[in-house]
Amino acid sequence: MHGSHLPLRVLFVSHDGGMAGAQQTLLTLLEGIDREHFAPYVVVPYRGELSIRVEKLDIPVITRELRHWVPCIAGLSHQRRLQHLWRLIPSLRSRVWAIAALIERFRIELVYTNTVTCIEGALAARTTNRPHVWHIHEPIKGNSELLPLLPTWIYSKVISILSNRVIFPSVVVSRDYPALADKQAIVYNGLPMPSAVDRIAAHNEVAALLGLDPTRQLVGVVGAIQPRKDHYTFVKAAEIIAKEKNDVDFVIVGSGGELHTQKIRKFVKDFGLEGRIKIPGRWPGSIQTMMAAIDVLAISSEQESFGLTAIESMAMETPVVSTRCGGPEEIIEDNSNGFLVNRKDAKSMAEAMLKLLNEPLLARRFGAAGRIDVLKRFTQERYVNGVQDAMLDVCGIKSVVTNHENAGGGSI
Repeated sequence: MHGSHLPLRVLFVSHDGGMAGAQQTLLTLLEGIDREHFAPYVVVPYRGELSIRVEKLDIPVITRELRHWVPCIAGLSHQRRLQHLWRLIPSLRSRVWAIAALIERFRIELVYTNTVTCIEGALAARTTNRPHVWHIHEPIKGNSELLPLLPTWIYSKVISILSNRVIFPSVVVSRDYPALADKQAIVYNGLPMPSAVDRIAAHNEVAALLGLDPTRQLVGVVGAIQPRKDHYTFVKAAEIIAKEKNDVDFVIVGSGGELHTQKIRKFVKDFGLEGRIKIPGRWPGSIQTMMAAIDVLAISSEQESFGLTAIESMAMETPVVSTRCGGPEEIIEDNSNGFLVNRKDAKSMAEAMLKLLNEPLLARRFGAAGRIDVLKRFTQERYVNGVQDAMLDVCGIKSVVTNHENAGGGSI
């Protein structure tokens, strides 16, 4: 490294140019980063919503080819897996050198790779003798949305060799990479703390947009429509609730692949709930309004690395019922600010949601406790400070965080 100074020039490498969860956490980091002490640059594989929003922050965005060494593709045959691997390897050198050229051009002093899925930034950092931080948001083993081309232990070995520090969003994800224990830092995700919203006004607004009766209660799932979110369990729980209460509607908010979305719509039809469950796609308005409008947020996932929707909901004083799917177990304190139920247990999920729907005082108590907890543990400041400390540490620079008690995370 060519002598650390401030502001520290950091190249952030994003595996994707869209706006899913990992990109959202990167945007939150860039929105809150201390520009007096950090000079960020961002590499994306294509222009998309992330590029547009980062450029509005007056941060340079450069497009370069990236290919996933952990493809975001499920169900590839063995033959197609080998085809992907052979397509990946021949152009790897040119992709790495393209990023190495950016490192030299912009006098980058630290490279930061966002998600486990791409390796070019890490190799470019090694090629140019720069320190590298890898922010891993997801497990590889058992992940229904990723298809490792290599044995999982090889990924851990390579990540360890190429990284000075590895950041995880939860303890549960870090446990999937035991070989990285000596380099890891746990930094919980955070969000800009929104002001309290008039929940009645929000409920009425969302009900009007969805064409629902505003006097009825509303239960929602919010997030990408993907197989690991297990919307089937939510729909089954909704069927149980609908038989018990005729004054509750349901909403599945989010976007996803057309085939899987159609599969969810078929679930709804098969359970006879077409009149009770709305699937509007990605919500066009404020996510805070949606979270404040619903009476209970459900997380029915098989696996979650963190659970951003949980803290978004709790910030709006909306109680959460989540499966024990990983990250949410580190956010929700069962029977204190929400409920935790077993995965694929629609009956228990329905019972927990019914308890909150039928006991408004309990729901308000959980909601108030949830907002307090987010203010303490999951703010943008806490998250950004935790990542900044990790980046500075690998460069041998003393933390510049003045309000250090808000730093979010540390070595485990």
